[in-house]
Formats: sequence, structure tokens, C-alpha cells
Amino acid sequence: MKRTSHVVAATVTALVVVILLTTAPCISQASGKVHIVVTGDTLWDISSFYMYDPFLWPQIWSANREIENPHLIHPGEEIIIPEMIARTPPPLRETKPLLPAPPPPETVTAQPVQAEPEPAPEPAPGPEPAPAPEPVSVPVTEEAKQEMILAMSTYGFIMENKEIGIGTITSTEEKRLLISPGMKVYVETDGKRPLWVDHRYSIVRVFDKVSHPVTKKEIGYLAKVLGDMDVVHSKGKLSTAIVGDVFRDVKVGDHIIEHLDYMTWIPKGENGLSDDLTGYILINSDGKSIMGNGDIVFIDLGIEDGLKTGDSFDLVGEIKTVSGVATPPEVIGEIQVIVPRPGTSVARITKSAKDIGIGTTVLSETR
Repeated sequence: MKRTSHVVAATVTALVVVILLTTAPCISQASGKVHIVVTGDTLWDISSFYMYDPFLWPQIWSANREIENPHLIHPGEEIIIPEMIARTPPPLRETKPLLPAPPPPETVTAQPVQAEPEPAPEPAPGPEPAPAPEPVSVPVTEEAKQEMILAMSTYGFIMENKEIGIGTITSTEEKRLLISPGMKVYVETDGKRPLWVDHRYSIVRVFDKVSHPVTKKEIGYLAKVLGDMDVVHSKGKLSTAIVGDVFRDVKVGDHIIEHLDYMTWIPKGENGLSDDLTGYILINSDGKSIMGNGDIVFIDLGIEDGLKTGDSFDLVGEIKTVSGVATPPEVIGEIQVIVPRPGTSVARITKSAKDIGIGTTVLSETR
């Protein structure tokens, strides 16, 4: 009888423990920790604090889909920190070897001041032609630059055919699988475009060929930026370089292109975008044919169209005609530009009322 009582008591105790464990509040891997936003916070800083890596901020954004604009978070908002990423201290980074110091500036001997010649008579004034608008380059902040690098190394960018073919990493001085900062690498070119000593180049990995879904015209290749390198010696087709920053794993066989200038371009004037700007979705970064909210896409509009980081566009369905008259476009979603480049831009779908496909029309926002 006593034995039966002990068994019953143990069973009841086990059930109570199970009930307490299953009903007690807990944070799952999906929910993670919660950060309360304060003034001055950014996803970049939050990722750096909790994950020791600011480049993981897209994963925080992905876990907080209610945030439409990752560059705009407000004090008091609750940010879920994914716990599937181990919070470990960052590894020690190798120190880059110093490049040779530049030569000292030349001494300029002062020249005697000469009398200026009499100015020639000015021609009769005539009507001046209106100056053509030209884009103005505006350097971005260091934080925005890092976000651009993150986007182009994580999601990629469309590289034109003319950008490919400068050179390829053929071997390394140290026999390692992955190439790290400070390593010496050897690059082979086609001999037509030699690499210049003391010049910096970008390292990229080339993926799929990209063609326009409507015109069928070949545009270029999907690529991802992996890092950069500085050339220290060059002779003929062979060059030696020192690897600088590394954003993603670099291997033998990766390509070398002219250094990517991480800079945002905006046109003169307050409003750079045209009211009737039209484009198309070219490709998805993951190769999807059907996309939705949060997916990364590439569009055929770029800096020459006045695009800048943060611009929003409507996604519209098929434009129908009734009695020969086009009906108003149905807005089925919205995208926001992440990185604009010549001819193309990287963007994220921020709203989707229906499935978004390759070739979907992109319009300047109608509201």
C-alpha cells in the first residue's frame, strides 16, 4: 500500500512540474529577447550590442516584420532579438599590413609675381542656354555606407557585362580554404586591362545571368561583393595584392572588378523622381518567381532616374483596357530602394496585397 502511495505521489509531482513548465512564461528561440527602443537606437546598433555583429541587422528586421522601414524605428517600440544566433564575442581580426608610405610632397620654389595682362574685351551678351541638370554626388555617412556594403554582400547587385573580366584570384601565398584580411593573393588578368599598383579593387562572386523579363535584353549578372584588395605588384598578366576588408567568404576563383564606390547619388532639386517613372522587377535575390512582403528584388531603375536610398514605389498589376482606354492601375504592393546603382537598384518589398512576380510593373507612388 505504501509503495502504491509513493508511486501516486511521484506521478502527481511530475504532472505538476510539467504543468508549471508548460504554463510558465518563457522566451522561445523564435521570439528571443525583447529590446525597448530608446532615442538614437538603430537596428545596426542593436545588432552590434546583442549579437556582436552589426551586419546581422537584417535578421532582426526579419523577426520584426511589423517594422516597414528598417531605417526608422521609434522610442518605445519592442524589438525581438532572435535567439537562434549565438551571442558570442567577435573573433580577433588580423591586422592589415601597411602599404609603403607615399613619397614626401615636392618642394615648390616661389616664382616672381608677374603683372596680369589686360583682359580682352568681353563679347556682346547673348541669350544663355539653360544648363542641363546633372547628378550631384553626396557622400553617405559611415553607417549608411556599411548598410550598403551589407546589402550588396548579402543580397547582391546586378553587374553589367563591361564590369566583368578584369581578373580572377588564382592562388594564395598561404594554402588556406578561405581568404582572410591581410593575406597575399595572386591575380591573373586577360592582359588587356592590367591592374595598377597602389590601387584598390573589389572582390566579387558572379552568379546567374540576368535578362530583362519584358524586353528580353541581356542586362548583366547577379553578383555579391565579398571584400576588397590593394595591388602591391603587377607585371603583365600577373599581379600580387593584399586583401583588405572581407564581408563574406573569399575563395580562389572569385573575380576582381573596379572598386565599388559606396556613394548615393541624387539629382539637383528637392524632388529627384519623375511623377510618371515606370520600371519592372528583374529578378529576386533568392531566385523566386513568386514573392511577397520582405523579399529582396532588383529593378531596372537606377541613379540616372533620380533614385536614392529610401525611395518608395508602387507595384501594380496588369494594366487593362476597356473600349481602348487604359484603366487605372491596381496597386498590389510597394517596394523601398535599398541601394541604387547605374541602371538597376536593390529594393525590398514592404507591402504586398497579392503575389508579386518577375516582370511586375514598378511605378512612382501615386498617392
